[in-house]
Formats: sequence, structure tokens, C-alpha cells
Amino acid sequence: MSTDTPASVGRRQPGGQPSTRIFINYRTGDEPFGAALIDTALCARFRPEAVFRAPRSIRPGEDFADAILNAVKESSVLLAVIGPRWLDATDPNGRPRLHNPADWVRREILQAFHSGVRVIPVLLNANLPQEHELPPAIAQLSSHQYLRLHHRYAPADLERLVDEIDAMLGPTP
Repeated sequence: MSTDTPASVGRRQPGGQPSTRIFINYRTGDEPFGAALIDTALCARFRPEAVFRAPRSIRPGEDFADAILNAVKESSVLLAVIGPRWLDATDPNGRPRLHNPADWVRREILQAFHSGVRVIPVLLNANLPQEHELPPAIAQLSSHQYLRLHHRYAPADLERLVDEIDAMLGPTP
């Protein structure tokens, strides 16, 4: 794995935040190993400050909602990690979580779309949801080019994912 990092990743802005961030969006309970593996691989290439994954990135005492939504807005890319239970996850009343406007997975993706952040689905033993399966607010996710992460090919799939993001972010002019 290369130790070279694009100049834009991890460079500090006046407020102390990295100027380019990679946001990892995932559903707890739906193949969470994938988000952790992706986080580890991205942090190794770009440094932890440039990669946002809520359990590692939100500091004690921070406002959760503000931290999440601000991190999405500051990001260059949001990785929507989609496993086999992502689409079918339900709330305690049996309603699809994605159809609830308060669902964090939905809110993060919607914020990315509104902020002009590139959204890349990363499929873990799952297929990309079709437009009619998604709430209208995030239905455009179904038309985004995706990457796959399969447990049998994890090292190669992770390397490709990191290389794709590295190439996409590129150096700062």
C-alpha cells in the first residue's frame, strides 16, 4: 500500500479540520465489519483525521447530530456501505427505517446529495437497490456507480476502493 497521500487529504484548514474528508455511511447491524475494514484501509492511506466514521470520529461531549451533518457537508465523498439487511432494516414498529426521515443512514445520504458530495455505494454481499425500492428523497442513489467488497476478495477489493478514492480526490492544484 502506498504511503503517498494526495496533498488535499489531511491538509488543515484554518479551523483545524482536514480540507478533504471521506465519510463512511453504514447501518449498524448490517455487515458492520465492512465499515470497520473500509475505515482501517482509508485511515492507513489518508490518515484518520481525513476519514469520518461516527464511532471513531465523534468526540465525547460533541453534539451527535451536528457532528454527523457537518462532517457530511465537509466531505468530498460519502461511501454508502450497503449490506444484505440495509434496505430491509425496520424500526421497532416494523416500518422500513429508510422511509423514516429521521433515519441517520437516510439523513446522511440526503445531506450529501444536498451538499454536492459524491456518493459511492459500496456493496457488501448485496445488490444496489433499485429506484422503486428507495424513498424518493434518496432514489437517485440507485443510479450511482458502485464498488463491491466481498469477504473472499477483501484485500484486493479494499485496495481497489482506496485506489479509486485516491485517484478521484487527486492532488490539490
